[in-house]
Amino acid sequence: MEKFEKTNRKQPPDEYVIAGFLFYPEEIVELLSALRIPDPFVTRTRSCFPKIEALGLLLAHFQSAGDMYDLTSCYNLSQSAISELVNELTKYLDNTWKHLLDLGPRNPTRQTFNGYKAVHALKFQALKVPNGMICQLHGPVEGHQNDNHLLATSGVLEWCRANAFCPGANNDTPICKHYFQVFGDPAYGISPVILSPFAGAGQQTKEEKDWNAAMSKVRIEVEHGCADVVQSWPFRDTWWKLQVYSSPVGQYYCVGVLLSNCCNCIRPNQTALTLDCYPPTLEEYLQL
Repeated sequence: MEKFEKTNRKQPPDEYVIAGFLFYPEEIVELLSALRIPDPFVTRTRSCFPKIEALGLLLAHFQSAGDMYDLTSCYNLSQSAISELVNELTKYLDNTWKHLLDLGPRNPTRQTFNGYKAVHALKFQALKVPNGMICQLHGPVEGHQNDNHLLATSGVLEWCRANAFCPGANNDTPICKHYFQVFGDPAYGISPVILSPFAGAGQQTKEEKDWNAAMSKVRIEVEHGCADVVQSWPFRDTWWKLQVYSSPVGQYYCVGVLLSNCCNCIRPNQTALTLDCYPPTLEEYLQL
C-alpha cells in the first residue's frame, strides 16, 4: 500500500488490513478517491499526511476500542498527532458529506446530559431504507430529549408529505393509500405518513397480532443497521475516551454512519441481502 511505502513502514498482511480498517486494500483506494480527501491532508498545526495515511489512521482509530498506545506504537506517531488528525478529518468528512444524511444543526456537546440514565449522552434519529442505507440522520440533540422531540425537529414527516406519494395517487385517493409510509417506534404513533405497531397487548385481533409480528421482523433489520455502526466502529462505544469539550463526539457518529453506508455500497449488508434490495454503487452514492 502507498501508505507504507511513503513512510518506510512494514506492510501488514491483508487479514490485518481488513481487521484494522474494515475495508480491503483495493476498497480503501476506491473509498479514498470517492471521498475527495485532499492530498496531502493538512491539519491546523500544519502537519501534513498523505491522504491514504490520513484515511487509514481514521479507520484504524474508529476500529479500535483499545488503548491509544496500540495505535501510537503501530504507526510511530504521537497520541496528540493521531487525535488531531482524526478529529480534523472527521470534521472535514462530516462537513463535506453531511447532505447525504440530511444532518441537522450541531448542538453544543455540553448539552448532553441524560437525566433518566444520569449520564452524558447524545441522541440521534435514523431512518433506514430497504437497501440497507441510513438515508436520514437527525442529530445530535441533548440526551434528555425524548423520541417525539427528535421526530418533530427532524422534519421527516413534512418531507414525506411533500415527496412520498404513491404512484398514481391523487386528491380522490384515500388518505391511507396516498403516501408511502415510514414504520416507527410505538412512541411515534400513526399518521398518513408513519405507522407503528398496534398497541393494547391482550386486546389485539388476530390480524393485528399477525401484522405486528410481520413488521417486527422488518424493525429488527433496522435495529441491526444501527447496531452495525457501533460494531463496525468500536471507538464510538468507548464512552470513557470521549471528551465532550474537546472532541467532535457527535460528528464521530455521523462519520461512522457515512462510512458504514460506503461499506454497504461496496459490500451489501444484511438488510440489503435479506430484503433483496441493493444499494447504489459508491460513485452513485457520493454523487461523483
